[in-house]
Amino acid sequence: MAEKLVADGTVATIRPTLLTGRKVLAAAFAPDGTPLASGHYHPARGITESGGIGTLPAARRQGLGAAVMAALAAHARDHGVHTVFLAYAEAAVARIYGRPGFRPAGTTLLIADQPARGQ
Repeated sequence: MAEKLVADGTVATIRPTLLTGRKVLAAAFAPDGTPLASGHYHPARGITESGGIGTLPAARRQGLGAAVMAALAAHARDHGVHTVFLAYAEAAVARIYGRPGFRPAGTTLLIADQPARGQ
């Protein structure tokens, strides 16, 4: 997969945003280097949304997603972010976000002229 991301230009496109801190990635890896869970955040004016939190199916129920969320939030706070939020569409996801200490704070309304993700 890494070779594909290099070949299609994804790495070259994302590298500048990582190097300048406009995007931060975190991941949990198996001892052999296989990424098992990952996520990211994009800080702006002291606020950020953590997103892209995901764990490989075979690695779920080990707390890796929660650990990635906690690491992202701690990193953001250590780098001047005062508000970290997550968005979710399912109650099960909200319960997962609650494990590292996130709590419901409001409701968002997203309006977009595009199909839902995965469609």
